[in-house]
Amino acid sequence: MKLFTAIAFLLTLTSCATQAKYSDEVMYDMASVLKDVAQAVDGELKFGETSGLSNEEIIVKAMSSNPKLLTRLPALATEGKVAHYRILSEFQGDNAVMLICDGDIALMEDAGCNAAFDKVYWKSPQPNTCKITLDAAAICAN
Repeated sequence: MKLFTAIAFLLTLTSCATQAKYSDEVMYDMASVLKDVAQAVDGELKFGETSGLSNEEIIVKAMSSNPKLLTRLPALATEGKVAHYRILSEFQGDNAVMLICDGDIALMEDAGCNAAFDKVYWKSPQPNTCKITLDAAAICAN
């Protein structure tokens, strides 16, 4: 009986320890919104008048037709228990790359030039990874 109790306890402990920190459902919702934002910003860089504008101004201009998308991301982050939500953007020529992090942990990254979502990191989160790593020129050339 003690052996059965010990095994049941270990199985319970293991199942709790292997639970994902981030909900796939919420993270995929965030990824969908991030993809829309990255594509809008990428389009603004390619086809809009952006000279003299800061990154933030370009993002706001790109989202002017649907500004609620940007407010959905922090709301989804709260729902998904992303404690220290951050969004980073980098413009590589006329390509936009965007990254969502939880503090210093990268969760997802996308270049706006393609239809596919580029990088999912939340399934195996690592500390000190909140930096843009995608090479838009390589991704967008395909």
